[in-house]
Amino acid sequence: MNYKVITLFFVLLAPIWAGSCSKDEPDEPGELVFQSLVAEKDTIAPGETVKVKATATGNRLEYYWSASPFGDILGSGAEITYAASPCGVGTNRISCRISSGSTQEETKTIDIVVYE
Repeated sequence: MNYKVITLFFVLLAPIWAGSCSKDEPDEPGELVFQSLVAEKDTIAPGETVKVKATATGNRLEYYWSASPFGDILGSGAEITYAASPCGVGTNRISCRISSGSTQEETKTIDIVVYE
């Protein structure tokens, strides 16, 4: 068998095989765009819950939620549930920080009023 033909065959097919192993998601994070942070309701009773949703685009998004001064964050990801504390009457701030890889981050906040 002719070794030049076999070598040429592998040289021509190697780039095709290498290209078929590429990842669908790029290694570098895409530009983070934090479009919105919305709650189903902005006024609730003590002990009541409300869903809060963050909408963003980018690669490898990570969501970090917090509630201040009172209340609990239930769940994780782009949509959580905020549970108002029985003694958390007043304005409570929900914050969502989104990061895209380790290079970009953005934070938005909304207020939920807990009435007596």
